[in-house]
Amino acid sequence: VRFERQSDRESLLGMRFLIWSIGLWLFAPTLLGGEQPGHWPQFRGPNGSGVALHSDMPVVFGPKTNAIWRTDLPLGHSSPCVWDQKIFLTGIDDGKLETLCLDRADGKIVWRRSVAPERIDPGSRNGSAANSTPATDGQRVYVYFGSFGLLCYDFAGNELWRKPLPIPITQHGASTSPILVDDFLILACDQDIGAYLLAVNRRTGETSWRVERAGFRRGFSTPMLWQEGDRKQLIVVGTLRVVAYQPKNGAELWRVLGLPNEMCSTPVAGGGLLFVAGWTHGSGVSRMPLFESLLEAGDQNMDAKLTRAEAPAGPARQHFLYIDADKDGFIDRGEYDALAEIFNKSQNALLAIRPGGQGDVTATHVAWKQTRGLPYVPSPLYYRDRLYLVKNGGIASCFNASNGAALYQEERLGALGDYYSSPVAANGKICVGSQQGVIVVFTAGDTLNVLARNDLGESIMATPAIVDNKLYVRTERHLYAFGE
Repeated sequence: VRFERQSDRESLLGMRFLIWSIGLWLFAPTLLGGEQPGHWPQFRGPNGSGVALHSDMPVVFGPKTNAIWRTDLPLGHSSPCVWDQKIFLTGIDDGKLETLCLDRADGKIVWRRSVAPERIDPGSRNGSAANSTPATDGQRVYVYFGSFGLLCYDFAGNELWRKPLPIPITQHGASTSPILVDDFLILACDQDIGAYLLAVNRRTGETSWRVERAGFRRGFSTPMLWQEGDRKQLIVVGTLRVVAYQPKNGAELWRVLGLPNEMCSTPVAGGGLLFVAGWTHGSGVSRMPLFESLLEAGDQNMDAKLTRAEAPAGPARQHFLYIDADKDGFIDRGEYDALAEIFNKSQNALLAIRPGGQGDVTATHVAWKQTRGLPYVPSPLYYRDRLYLVKNGGIASCFNASNGAALYQEERLGALGDYYSSPVAANGKICVGSQQGVIVVFTAGDTLNVLARNDLGESIMATPAIVDNKLYVRTERHLYAFGE
């Protein structure tokens, strides 16, 4: 093309740049699967990977060491959600569920918005009413409270929509976090009765589709998007299995069996494989006692049901709140037999799954399996062709991600206690926080090499975020920004 005047050339180039800019803005939500500097847009960052590819993080830090700022927060366990200069978190204060926006430069609270639910779900003794991490698309922030439902705000703090939802039926409260996939906000709600997977329009909050998940008891895992080639798959783990759904309508694509009865960790992908890890107490043990024997021993009023007082010592009493699916204070035969079957099939395992297939692909698509070093809550970390696990007691394992060979297994990090935070990585380093408040930093590699143990002096339940060489850590009552 010839241009008679330089101004004609400049006009055409300017128009092309304008069209490119508009297209980038319109399709920004589809780019969220890859990391962009300045962004940690959901639980565990880009697509839930826990990896900051273009960043670094400090090694030694604490309340008086390499602390850029510290901000007081209300109680809550949600992790930092970061977009450019804004950090989003949730909390509970004086019976109100709060969404907070902080300035990333100095940690000051820019705005906070609250809703007052009819009832606060207390959850477990280790939980809070603000466990779920926000998600953002760069224009709006989306939050979920188990005691209320979904809320959407713009970056100025204006409420755009709300979608009240029933409180999940589980004694541990809600811990799953929403994620964004194309035009949908996705929420998994596994519970003791009436489990479902929900997709709402991210602009309006209206239901786009809903899939019932019969047989999926309480679960706390966050979904993830797995894209292999042109195929997008919404991955949701739960009772005994992992299922892939079609993101646009919720149709089931495939499933793999071989997991425990209760799932907390979130799956990750890398190297062409999907990794799912789960562990619960008593998984794989022999079948529970027959219901008839329990009735004979404890059913005092002969109504063919058991109250907690009537339940004989053992599994029926120990797991009473779990078995009593509808929470009416009784265990009937249907509830007991359903959970006994689940317990009988429960398996603790780390599974590496190949893409493709349709229906039940357990026999054909499990690339490898491990049964030691499994986490209860922390999600696995795929980083630089290795898979890392951290379990209670501060015990770490590392596997070759392609074939499952153990590089090191069940070695001690030197920080005792339970672990609810998940490991995250940047620039060849991995960090994970214990409930007792110690963050261990160790090198990524074939051997365990601990670089530092940083005691923050407060309980840590939330997973840190890594953005622009800074580490953002939420403790029981504070948010820290650490950087060297």
